[in-house]
Amino acid sequence: MANPEPSVRRIAVRRARRIEELEKVSQLQGQIWGAAEVAAPSSLLKAISEAGGVVLLAMEGSRAVGFAYGFVGRDDHGRLYHRSHAAGVLPELRDAGVGRSLKLAQRRWARAQGLDRMVWTFDPSQLRNAHFNLHRLGAVARRHHPNYYGRRSDDLNQGRPTDRLVVEWFLSPVLAGALRAQRRRGGLDIPVPPGLLRTGPPPLADLHRLRRRLRRALGDGLTIVDYDRERGAYVAAELPSGFPPPAE
Repeated sequence: MANPEPSVRRIAVRRARRIEELEKVSQLQGQIWGAAEVAAPSSLLKAISEAGGVVLLAMEGSRAVGFAYGFVGRDDHGRLYHRSHAAGVLPELRDAGVGRSLKLAQRRWARAQGLDRMVWTFDPSQLRNAHFNLHRLGAVARRHHPNYYGRRSDDLNQGRPTDRLVVEWFLSPVLAGALRAQRRRGGLDIPVPPGLLRTGPPPLADLHRLRRRLRRALGDGLTIVDYDRERGAYVAAELPSGFPPPAE
């Protein structure tokens, strides 16, 4: 039977605080990543939840289908922000709006704490995530870290460098509006190498080509402001004035 349309899905996002709920988050992370050793243990999630962070669990009835968790970070200038460390959705529900519901719930939590920025990382060769983070949510990236997590053996990272873009999602209406205006003006296309646009294992040479292209643009003082799925290209532009320095 085909999956129901997103509008038919009954997804509830709630804060996870009880150890039984936190165990579900830990198990779900191991299931999605394909390796239990990369999942945060429930004891760590408990500490995050009790010390000013938030752990969110997306449920479809009695089934756990997605999660997100994060904590308060502080940049080098003393500015606080919400640091989202991990989020995931079961593969069969990745087009059902679960990820967006989790991020919007995180945003509400951050705003309720008086925070105006959310920060997380993602693999720039994961183009579905690029479209979601940059195009749909409206976040930007100003930093790229090669092999950020070193060598990993989980299903999502095995056999490839763990390059990461640092995403910043500005939550204030003024800064969000300035970014929307910048996107309408366009910018410099950074083409994604063809081997990364196809399904299957990414060619290592193309991963390194994308790394060089992104780092060249960021090194020139540009910001990654969008991902254009039709053109298969990241879009870089100068960030409007009034933005704080990068968080990480």
